[in-house]
Amino acid sequence: MGDGMLVICSQRELAEQLVSLISSASAGVSSIATSGAQARRQTSLTEFDAVLIAGKLPDETANNLAIGLADNGVKRIIVVVDRVNLVDAHEMLDGTGVTILSKPLTKDALVQTVKLIVKVGSGAGGIFEKAKLMLVQQKNWTESQAHRYIQKLSMDKRLPRDVTSQYVIKALEREKGEQA
Repeated sequence: MGDGMLVICSQRELAEQLVSLISSASAGVSSIATSGAQARRQTSLTEFDAVLIAGKLPDETANNLAIGLADNGVKRIIVVVDRVNLVDAHEMLDGTGVTILSKPLTKDALVQTVKLIVKVGSGAGGIFEKAKLMLVQQKNWTESQAHRYIQKLSMDKRLPRDVTSQYVIKALEREKGEQA
């Protein structure tokens, strides 16, 4: 696995708050970058468990940086965007594998997203965690809502949770393809 989490934020106070929140999610933060150039340098030298981009950067937009990092093979990228820019971010980042969180950002939303992304990325979570993550990303649900949905669907259909998770993933992929 990687070397902790990289937080990319030009505002030092916000970066420290994010580090504090992420540390409570049992995901260690190993580095902070204050610009896109610094982040690109660090991700080219180190493989991180996840990358969180929050706030404005002095040298490029968060969306452009996320696309550039994803194109260079960085996985498990989270971008925090203002609610007014949410539609543009979805249009720009669709299909890149980048997870989008909108402001105002709650502690629970951030912690749940970081936990899910790290768990899915490590392979420890399996198909169930991937299905939950997709529901969180595409439906803007909380982790507990996604968990309960899959659990209830499994009970209603009398299918194992992993089988139901596969059906949920296929349905979400189909839905995403129809929207494109």
